[in-house]
Amino acid sequence: MISPLGHLRALLRLIVLAASLLVLVVGWIFPLLLRAVSERAASHLRVRIMGWWARFALLVMGIKVRSEGTPPKVPFFLVSNHLTYLDIFVLWSRLDTYFLAKSELGSWPLFGPLIRAAGTLFINRNRRADVIPAIEKVKSRLALGNGVVFFPEGTSSSGGKLLNFKSSLFEVAVQTGLPVHVACLHYATKSEKNPTELRVCWWGDMSFASHFYYLMTMPGVQVRVRFSTDPVKAENRKELAQAARNRMQELFEPMHAWTHVDPSEDSGIPT
Repeated sequence: MISPLGHLRALLRLIVLAASLLVLVVGWIFPLLLRAVSERAASHLRVRIMGWWARFALLVMGIKVRSEGTPPKVPFFLVSNHLTYLDIFVLWSRLDTYFLAKSELGSWPLFGPLIRAAGTLFINRNRRADVIPAIEKVKSRLALGNGVVFFPEGTSSSGGKLLNFKSSLFEVAVQTGLPVHVACLHYATKSEKNPTELRVCWWGDMSFASHFYYLMTMPGVQVRVRFSTDPVKAENRKELAQAARNRMQELFEPMHAWTHVDPSEDSGIPT
């Protein structure tokens, strides 16, 4: 049951977020103009603008981010666990980066058009033929001196454990010779009435609209981003994926016990 104060909080936040999106759209004009002079400079400005906006948006939503460790310097290739649509904004607030995401994210309500306009690279994970073009796009972004982040679990989960990593996109690191940096996200709420795995994490068959609105009613959420001290290296993509998962497991802290989660078809939730 959402209180009147919760509804008021959500309304005010949504109004401010909508206004900030208008400012963001205007801000995108500057990278477009700069592109005529320098593609590299325009690319860097676009992600810098997204970082500024993400920090403001998280502040409006009552989401406090704390970092542990040192973020990598560009160009970099970084992987992170995946828990919710907020992950992208949290990482934007800490890194000047582009994302490589599954194609379904581009169709998300509200956030889909935003991350698409921000230069996110998309891949259809169900089509093996899409992997090679995706790798070439990532390599081009890295060549411009950018960072690239992707979520090797392939889907978001409830945060009870790490899912298995998909190794195909680690081929980018193998071909470029770049080490793979590792980050790990952890969310927490201020109330037992709002369990993190259900009110912040977005997984399974959860409705986006109802989940996002309830999130806007909550008084606050804390996020911790842990950056690994050293990147990982390996000779091939499968070994690299396993090394990255092992490193992430060292940083990972489960957000719930399985007995506290309702059953779901999501692959990250055991029946």
